[in-house]
Amino acid sequence: MSTARRTIRRFDDDGEHDVRDTLAVEEPLEIVVDGAPYAVTMRLPGDDVHLVMGFLLTEGVIASREDILSMDYCQGSLGERRIFVELRPGRMAAQTKPQRREFLSKSSCGLCGKVSLGDVHTDIPRVSSVHAINRNTLLGLKSSIEKRQGLFHQTGATHFAAIFDARHELLAFAEDIGRHNALDKAIGAVLAADARDLAYLGIVSSRLSFEMVQKAGALGLEMLAGLSVATSLAVEMAENLGITLIGHLRATRMNVYTGGERIISDEKLPNLVLQEELLTALVESHAT
Repeated sequence: MSTARRTIRRFDDDGEHDVRDTLAVEEPLEIVVDGAPYAVTMRLPGDDVHLVMGFLLTEGVIASREDILSMDYCQGSLGERRIFVELRPGRMAAQTKPQRREFLSKSSCGLCGKVSLGDVHTDIPRVSSVHAINRNTLLGLKSSIEKRQGLFHQTGATHFAAIFDARHELLAFAEDIGRHNALDKAIGAVLAADARDLAYLGIVSSRLSFEMVQKAGALGLEMLAGLSVATSLAVEMAENLGITLIGHLRATRMNVYTGGERIISDEKLPNLVLQEELLTALVESHAT
């Protein structure tokens, strides 16, 4: 169950009174990799398999879903929940095993458990493809995805993450109390559907921090947009990875920090159509 009901005391213009409030559930999930505890993450229950799959990819533990041989869900007698992950032999690097540690990953933190700053850098390839999107189309996707926030509308306590393909079709949507968890859940859903090669655009409800860009880069997204603003390190990493980073996404406006070549404004559309027609004619002339 992802929500809980609780009686609270409310103070407002009408005085004070008891009301029943809907709360988002927060529970720990232990991730055990190859028989050893790896992490305990605080999350909104649900989509746990997707959460773990996305988490392991963005942590650099796996490179693809094929690296996972099995995932078994277990609930203990005291209500504790664990997911046991068995990796393909040789996937966990030998030098990593002695350093494997159990750490608490808070719902608001994407860097918990890292020993040094060097641990947060993974070998993420630079995005080479460029698929443009019209500005109004992007704003429309943001508006449509906000309507899917069922848990947020009930509790006001969740973040969302959505991933689209280059045709603007929704590949995955997730909500969680943690912004990192929401993105990991969406990424895991894309991996589970074997749709990683289609993933193009991510939209999140949160600020755009370094680790959010890192997760987007691990999936191979060309674009990451957020309802809040970006940090300096996030902009630097997006620039290095060739990712278009967009913040402060609102009904009619946005901030484009990097990769502005992927954003087309309405006034550029006639020129773009003309360029496409000329390119098509040139290709056809060479073919004949």
